[in-house]
Amino acid sequence: MADAAYQYGVFDILRAKDLNELDRNIQISREKGNELFAVGLYSTELCKNLGISEPLKSLEDRMKIMEQISGVDFVFPVYSLDQNIINKYLKEAYKLYCQNREKQTDKKKKMYEIGYAPGTYDLFHAGHLENLTIAAKYCEKLIVGVKSDELVMEHKHKVPIISDEERMEILRHFKFVYDVYKYHTRDPRMADKWIRAKYGKGIGSVFMGSELKEDFKDIKGIKITFTPRSKEKMETRSTTAYRTIKLGRDKKKTTYTGNSEAGRKLREKAIKERVNTIKLNDTGRTD
Repeated sequence: MADAAYQYGVFDILRAKDLNELDRNIQISREKGNELFAVGLYSTELCKNLGISEPLKSLEDRMKIMEQISGVDFVFPVYSLDQNIINKYLKEAYKLYCQNREKQTDKKKKMYEIGYAPGTYDLFHAGHLENLTIAAKYCEKLIVGVKSDELVMEHKHKVPIISDEERMEILRHFKFVYDVYKYHTRDPRMADKWIRAKYGKGIGSVFMGSELKEDFKDIKGIKITFTPRSKEKMETRSTTAYRTIKLGRDKKKTTYTGNSEAGRKLREKAIKERVNTIKLNDTGRTD
């Protein structure tokens, strides 16, 4: 039997204030004796019904990302605010969580003591997550480098939608992130000097997407592992793709009005019931 607390929402564009609020709720729920904390994510259709802008990311991608946030034990889809339907998908997700927990084996020593994964990480998405989780599999400690706003302007000639300080704060919330470092030069050897000074040991390998091979082909004296990024994924799951959609929406203001009485009541219900609790047993049934 497990006492679980859960919260639901869209969780599309990650913002530090939302993750800090989530962390607060997780801490309070633990203090109250809840063993587990789950996060439910609204489907695109539910967002429409609630009068919320359509998410940039798919439900599947948002679930993958939120599952990796510190303190979140498992995630589940939310297709309706009807409590019976919420409980149904919550129980199914808990059952899968229990099955996966039983399959976990002893941790093996990883290839590198320290890994480093630099990037902009604006509008954090599943492509970022994929690169970082691959890196984390090979590293005891993964340090994430966040490109400064000035360097983004210099290199990409555009202003990030989310500031470097907030991007750093967002990344600190992920389970696999050991530390975060803001860099002002693309040369990863500069980060290696900072890491050596702080931890007494340098970078075992730098991890970055395969699309950057040409940019870093002349870097010597440090190992670089290029993680696979297909052209198809770059076109649909990249900061550039999401940025184009978001800025287009902001310009056109193409958001759902949600002015109907039914939409207003649904939104009020969603806000009022931010954190709930439930008792679950190992089969996923509620008692």
